[in-house]
Amino acid sequence: MQTIRTMIVDDEARIRRGIERLVTSCGEGWEIVATASDGREALDYFESSDGAVDLLITDVKMPEMDGLTLIKEAKKRYSFYPLLISGYDDFSYLQAALREGALDYLLKPVDREQFRVRMSEIRLIIANGKYQSLKKGEMEREAEKLKKTRQTQALSYITSMGIDMTSLGYWVDEFPSGAYLLFSVRFGALPVKARAYKPNDWKAFYFALDNILGELLDNQIGNSNRRGWSWRGGETEYWLLLHGPDPDYDWETSAYELANRIRSAIQTYTPFSVSVAYGDLIEDLYLLPEAGRQASTLMNYRFLHGGNRIFRPSGEMEEEKVSTSDDKELTQTVQKMKRGVEQGNAEESAEYAKQFFQLLDRLESPERLRKAVQNAMILIHSAALESRGGIANSTSIEDELRKAEKATDLHELKRCVKQLMDRVIGLIQAARESNNMKPVEQAKSWIKLNAGQEVTIKKIADQVFMNPTYFSELFKLQTGETVLDYLTRERMAMAQELLAVPRLKLQEICERVGYQDVKYFSRLFKQWTGQTPSKFRERYIVQRGDDTHAEERQQ
Repeated sequence: MQTIRTMIVDDEARIRRGIERLVTSCGEGWEIVATASDGREALDYFESSDGAVDLLITDVKMPEMDGLTLIKEAKKRYSFYPLLISGYDDFSYLQAALREGALDYLLKPVDREQFRVRMSEIRLIIANGKYQSLKKGEMEREAEKLKKTRQTQALSYITSMGIDMTSLGYWVDEFPSGAYLLFSVRFGALPVKARAYKPNDWKAFYFALDNILGELLDNQIGNSNRRGWSWRGGETEYWLLLHGPDPDYDWETSAYELANRIRSAIQTYTPFSVSVAYGDLIEDLYLLPEAGRQASTLMNYRFLHGGNRIFRPSGEMEEEKVSTSDDKELTQTVQKMKRGVEQGNAEESAEYAKQFFQLLDRLESPERLRKAVQNAMILIHSAALESRGGIANSTSIEDELRKAEKATDLHELKRCVKQLMDRVIGLIQAARESNNMKPVEQAKSWIKLNAGQEVTIKKIADQVFMNPTYFSELFKLQTGETVLDYLTRERMAMAQELLAVPRLKLQEICERVGYQDVKYFSRLFKQWTGQTPSKFRERYIVQRGDDTHAEERQQ
């Protein structure tokens, strides 16, 4: 039999002791956990015991805090059953007690036999309530488990190549709002003994890996309001998705710690080593496919630097940078060449390739030359990965890099880069020609008109009657940039125009271009323009003054 924890509250000690004797006379199963002389003292007990009270027996009229107020305040945080005993035969008190969920309103002096009968009935009510609460909790936990299973299945589909994501509908509605970070985890070179592994051996290893990753995620999340999911991608690949409600949380530190723990744990408890890659934070889950491609692109750097490493967008690794050269000009030229390829612009790409080849001619270190070429090929290949489908129909990056490894001279290395670049541009152009640009142009027009409002991928996609996931893919394919990058660029252009108006305050400008947080807006503005909003305004005012003086001198 479950014990019913009872607290008695009355400002008269004699009555408290009397009620206590009445309760204990009702037989086993009743436990007096506390007595109090007023509502304030009783509320303190609720807080100190974290609401460990099943039945509250209280007087109505008391100093400090009356019984009805006590019930109302305690009900805000705790679940219990109230029973009122009062010397006031007032219908208004009875009404108020019933509104607060009281089981009964007994008048003093209490009839012993009537009290025992009522307590017997109350015991059944409380026991049944506990059972219902337990069942409800079990059902909620089961529903949460099923929900997480559905979420994980959706994530698995999204990160799988060749899946038609338009069939998933508005799948992000199943997930909480906030920021997300996607991790790719891939095995390194398998140990020689792995050749002798049987299906049951692999099954045991996969089971162990599932548990390791799940436990690492749980430890990373702890009791916070963050969440996490993990699932297996291919034979040698796992994915993890970390969620948090606050984009301004220290994601970089948290992500790097988790990546290190993953590598360490898998190396400790299995015969494998892994590399971990993660891209930029996303605040719209419809961008998950793009986040997956970014992580895969970063993971390709293991072909340059070897496995058992962490690859991240900042370029920082444990021992060296992802950048293949300390030569800033070389790095910038390769990035420009990649952007030309993403845009499907053959002429611009060829021009930057020409500059890149001229820079290669100046390199004296064979190792540096090899890495520069490999880096360029990985970035060009990633441009195809980041465009829907792309090079998936062509050779893999491993095959492309093997061709470069077999090259006998610099001329042949350059040809490998040029051939890959031309092939990727051809694939991107063909894909764009086979798709209708109209929805993208309509979306651009809508964004220009509504950039100052709260805008999401779903809202934009709804304007052109498309699935948000498919729309995001199509927009990137047709324009070479993500929807959010385009939106941000439009907002930054609007902000520059508004900063030219001296009477407008920064907070007002921030809100007009669709942001609420001035600090976040300022950081974003500097990231896009290279200067803070205030510095931009100062320079604009100075420039305008110089132009005015120049016009006056000409007159």
